[in-house]
Amino acid sequence: MTRPGRWTVAVAALALLGLATGTSGTLSGWTSAVVANSTDTAASGTLAVTHAHTGGPCVGGPRTATVACPGSLAPSSGAPASAGDTITNDSGRAITQSLATASCGPVRFANTQQAGDPLLARNAVALQRADPWGSTSSAQFSGSGYATDIVGTNGSGLLGLLSNNYSLGVWFNASDAQGGGLLSLSSSLSNGSGAANPALWLDQNGKVRYAVSSTLGTTQGASSSSYSSGWHLAVLTVSKAVLGVTMTITLYVDGNVQASSTVLALLTGTSGYWHLGWSDFTGLTAPPSSSFHGRLSGAFVNQSTALSAGTVGTLYAAASATAYRTSLAGTGGTASIWMLGDDGLTTYTGTLPGAMADPCSQVLATLAFTNPAATVGPMTLTALVAPASNPRTVAAPAAGQAQSLTTSSARGPGYSTDITGLRLLVPLTFTYGTSPATSWTMAMQWTSDPAMVFLA
Repeated sequence: MTRPGRWTVAVAALALLGLATGTSGTLSGWTSAVVANSTDTAASGTLAVTHAHTGGPCVGGPRTATVACPGSLAPSSGAPASAGDTITNDSGRAITQSLATASCGPVRFANTQQAGDPLLARNAVALQRADPWGSTSSAQFSGSGYATDIVGTNGSGLLGLLSNNYSLGVWFNASDAQGGGLLSLSSSLSNGSGAANPALWLDQNGKVRYAVSSTLGTTQGASSSSYSSGWHLAVLTVSKAVLGVTMTITLYVDGNVQASSTVLALLTGTSGYWHLGWSDFTGLTAPPSSSFHGRLSGAFVNQSTALSAGTVGTLYAAASATAYRTSLAGTGGTASIWMLGDDGLTTYTGTLPGAMADPCSQVLATLAFTNPAATVGPMTLTALVAPASNPRTVAAPAAGQAQSLTTSSARGPGYSTDITGLRLLVPLTFTYGTSPATSWTMAMQWTSDPAMVFLA
């Protein structure tokens, strides 16, 4: 019987030679017997391969058909960059090797209110981290990590201009004393210059601050308490008086009013793209870091309602991520809810604005193998995943030998800084087979963020 994960070849003619004495048909009648393999040939082996790379290793075999690999084969920083991998043939004999890529797209945080306006993760963002409710509806932001929406709030966009009354909020848990943007609206599609209005951020002392501008100037405020550790909910509400000459700005933290201002204001409407975990501080006193470092969860924008104190208190007291989201969704005017619990397996496949269109065609990739040598690319990520080019056969390392792989990225022709830092997911599968070929193969897969993400 052939076991899964092994192959056995026996090339022989078995000859049974015997001299029999005694009563036929009884064991006692045999005096001698010989079983001979006249060609004396047999072969057996295992199909086993190891990839040693950042966050690895990934070990396949000897009795596995599919392996979900940890770590990442792609560079960990933005283009241009490179990453190394060592592929070892542990099979004890010749094998075949091919690679296949199926798709390319930016990793997104779903908007449960409208699928067409997700947040797109950029730079150093880790997914499915612990949230305020003990589940995993949060994302970890570090370094220059942040996220931006793609429809945003602008005159020609789906959401339209922010009205005279609106609210925004997010749960945060800081990991250092650098401060950074929590949730803000500015004109840049990425992290370019463009004064934020409104802006909600954390300063280096752990105080939550806000800024809201109108034609009569910018109003700023701050919490009286510090929130430098643990989970906290920050909510900013803006309401315009009936006569339209004053507006009231209220900052809540953990369900309690921390600051409130009523000022003269005309034309409080504003436009731009929402930025999570980063803010532009033009005209404001910036904290040491523009980027927030820590975990964020449950970000939202209400387009037409200044939430009441009771509603904010209900949000803070929600017993679960689901209860929190349900409460938000049931409030009139809630345009966007980004819970941030995404698993990194889903990319945004819709239309991106302006120069962000088709980011996969703006990044080049090269996969260079040695011992034995082979090269895939340089080519755009769009070309890399083209169905007509997949799978690609690549020379495999010999029995007991190690092959090196260097995966490189570079900015291609027409590269726009609007896509800088986008996490472009390119699921990759290496498939191995026996040589000579049999029906048995083994697939080693890197399919999610961060396993195979190119940073634009």
